[in-house]
Amino acid sequence: MPKDITTTTPIDVALQGGGAHGAFTWGVLDRLFQDETLRIGALSGASAGAMNAVVAASGFMRGGHNAAREDLRIFWTAVNKAARRTAPFLPIFDPVSAWLRASSRWLDTLSAGRTTFSASPLAGLPAQDMLRRILTEVIDFDALRRPEAPRLFIAATHVLTGLARIFTNEEITPEVLLASACLPTVFPPVTIEGEDYWDGGFSANPPIMPLIENTETRDLILVTINPYRRLGTPRLATDIPDRISELTFNQSLLSELRAIAMLKEEFQDDPTACRIGIVRAVARLRFHEINNEEAMGEYDPVSKLFPSWGLLTELHGIGERTTDHWLKAHRTTLGTRSTAQLIERFG
Repeated sequence: MPKDITTTTPIDVALQGGGAHGAFTWGVLDRLFQDETLRIGALSGASAGAMNAVVAASGFMRGGHNAAREDLRIFWTAVNKAARRTAPFLPIFDPVSAWLRASSRWLDTLSAGRTTFSASPLAGLPAQDMLRRILTEVIDFDALRRPEAPRLFIAATHVLTGLARIFTNEEITPEVLLASACLPTVFPPVTIEGEDYWDGGFSANPPIMPLIENTETRDLILVTINPYRRLGTPRLATDIPDRISELTFNQSLLSELRAIAMLKEEFQDDPTACRIGIVRAVARLRFHEINNEEAMGEYDPVSKLFPSWGLLTELHGIGERTTDHWLKAHRTTLGTRSTAQLIERFG
């Protein structure tokens, strides 16, 4: 029997990173927050996913669902304005929808095939400082430490070991978010407690197991941005690094999901094993995924570095429509069973 959706359904949400493509996730969250029958208890994220997660949680603490939606718009608007100041060519394209699909090859030529115009990561300091100011202005970090705040799990990658460090509510600062979004070819490493960190997408994109281990919520929605599959093999020197980057940033997620799938398959019919902490949590997990690989695959990966307002609003719209379609198809099954099959999807 379909679930009565007039009751509130608790969910956790895991948000993948992807630079300016994180505006897709902005649209996803915007639509989820429009549904008053859903209650997000915890969020995890890396890079842009981390920023979406923390901005949303802070906004929710300020004034519930509507405030979370408002703060997400304020954040992405501020990101675009900051980019216009740090990238002098961006205003030329700013009003144009999906401008990088037409101009990315021109940018490749201009930048000699590099994914950044910076000669050194140190040249990214002004943009990093500007982002720090945005985060400080938009996010109420003290509110995140209150007991009733949504639980947060934010990933950054320890440079020397390559291991993920997962920061929780009490630890989250602007520096943590800058570390989680620190592409090493674009920005200098972010130092926290004497240790250097790079983008969390290298090691946990996004963190999944911390959500499963540390919350009682059984429904987990994964929001993915980076295409998992491509239709063809890249042949050009300008295209190959982009696919390598996608593979790199997807690998940690694929490894984690495959491990979860194996645990579920191994222990789902073993009631004794299901009394053991993490095994029990995995066995009880109801897994869901919101993605639009067809649409996201149309965007040149270079566009992740250039947050044109046309690009951001178009991606927001795609994320919102994708989530609306997903909810119409699956809302009544939330709280009852999984809507995504891990083995079939990820192997």
